[in-house]
Amino acid sequence: MGKKEKVIAHGNVARQINKNLRRERIFNIAKNQIAKNGLEAFTIAELAQEAGVSTPTIHNLFGKKSDIVKELVSNLIELMKVATVNPPIEPIENAKFIIDNLVASIEQDKDFFRAALMSMEQLRLLDPRIPNGLFQRARQVAAPRKEWYETGLLLGNIEPSTIMKEVHNTNRLARIDWVNGYIDLNQFRHQVLEGVLLAYASDASPELHVRLIEEINGLSKL
Repeated sequence: MGKKEKVIAHGNVARQINKNLRRERIFNIAKNQIAKNGLEAFTIAELAQEAGVSTPTIHNLFGKKSDIVKELVSNLIELMKVATVNPPIEPIENAKFIIDNLVASIEQDKDFFRAALMSMEQLRLLDPRIPNGLFQRARQVAAPRKEWYETGLLLGNIEPSTIMKEVHNTNRLARIDWVNGYIDLNQFRHQVLEGVLLAYASDASPELHVRLIEEINGLSKL
């Protein structure tokens, strides 16, 4: 490769880096606008104005408004996967692990999570009627583990699908309350954890039931 070719290659790399940095900056502005004003009020024109760029530049970097929304949701899904990797097997610790990881992630970028969760609801991506959709995947995360039945921690008197539904509904209600500003993150954690533990308690062995009730009562004192 000649000297001129090396300069051109270096220039292309620099341009790509600058483009990525500009894209990241504008994406951050977009999520902040959505988190503050809601998805309905979010427009490409206002995004371009606050970012100090032209509307065609936004289209070139992202596409349409719907593409920005889809990217928010896609990033959220990836983060949710990380939060649920290798949780403890024990039911109470399992619930705490998943919820605490989620809360820790939200703490790092509240605007992103609020904007992404708004987008997810707006696009109806959690519609239970969609086969293999996000609702079904979310319910699988909430599913009681087979080891809990095999070891007698859960009795099997209540269908696992019913427990899954209760856990999912608990998460969804707390999520909506937090997105709308009705509760803070600490209250979000308590609301979700309490609901999950209550769902487990409905089918727990006597020994696990006692421990679950202790945890639930402990939450009410915090």
